[in-house]
Amino acid sequence: MRISRIALLATSTLGLLALSACDKSGKAPEGQVVATVDGKEVTIHELNAELALMGNATGNAPRKLVESVALARVIERKMLSQEAVSRKLDQNPQFLLAQTRTNEGLLVQALQADVQKKVPEITREAAQKFIAENPPVFGDRKIFTLDQIQFLRPANIDQLPLKDAKTMADVERVLTDANIEFRRAPQQLDSLTVNPALTKEILRISATANGEPFIFSDQPQGAPAPVIYVNNITNTSTQPFIGEKAIAYAQNVLQRQETQKRLAAELKKVQEAFKPKIVYGKGYGPPDFKAAEKEAQAEAAKAAATRRSTGVPAPTTAPAAAPAAAAK
Repeated sequence: MRISRIALLATSTLGLLALSACDKSGKAPEGQVVATVDGKEVTIHELNAELALMGNATGNAPRKLVESVALARVIERKMLSQEAVSRKLDQNPQFLLAQTRTNEGLLVQALQADVQKKVPEITREAAQKFIAENPPVFGDRKIFTLDQIQFLRPANIDQLPLKDAKTMADVERVLTDANIEFRRAPQQLDSLTVNPALTKEILRISATANGEPFIFSDQPQGAPAPVIYVNNITNTSTQPFIGEKAIAYAQNVLQRQETQKRLAAELKKVQEAFKPKIVYGKGYGPPDFKAAEKEAQAEAAKAAATRRSTGVPAPTTAPAAAPAAAAK
């Protein structure tokens, strides 16, 4: 099936290849130039980059065929982009804005890669020390089997009587009565792959929860709002993660952590360097989180005063057994 897709794509681009071959100079490309499009060169580096993007989608198709398809894609992109320029679409304000954003993003990636390659490799000794200091992740690794309810955090969550829910069935009734969509399904949580703070919190709760559900939250990438996870532990097993695989894993974790530290330090240094060079327009400025927090507190105090004066009871709050920050 994969070969068929490649063959089909090759057939669909034969016309483009034929058109691109009509270089009026009559001189065949040489060296690292594999083709020309209206006199503009296509290099072997561009072809290899396209091949890399195709990856495993080529299946077991012949190398020469895959290479031809990749070249056809590059040529097609160059022809169409040249046509867009001929129509002056490259002068469109929306295009220029998108181009600037893309170029800036690529430069940021290049800067990050430059910082990353300068991070020294984590030693075996450092990895072994990390393993010894984190037994819940390695030697005492836990696999939690959970009965879990997931739902998007609603705006009125503080008004839901979740604190009174003693069982998962109670939680379901609360959500159903509030017309909140949810999903209930068994899940597994591996202490090897979650934040150690969350593992520690779960172990603490499991020892004192008396079978009652506990809550934590997170906002997965792409989710429109934070996701609330209501959990009940149905089983806990210990599966030690030791040996060479554990050492390699620990080295990778520490390497990522060190890279993040270096990137954060580089960001701070750049911010400090550019701080005196930034001028904001009237009514604009950097985020003021403290002012926003004070404003939120003032609004909450105002609402509380209104409730006291009108006799309206305060809303109930849902207890988060594991803090949201621990789930990240």
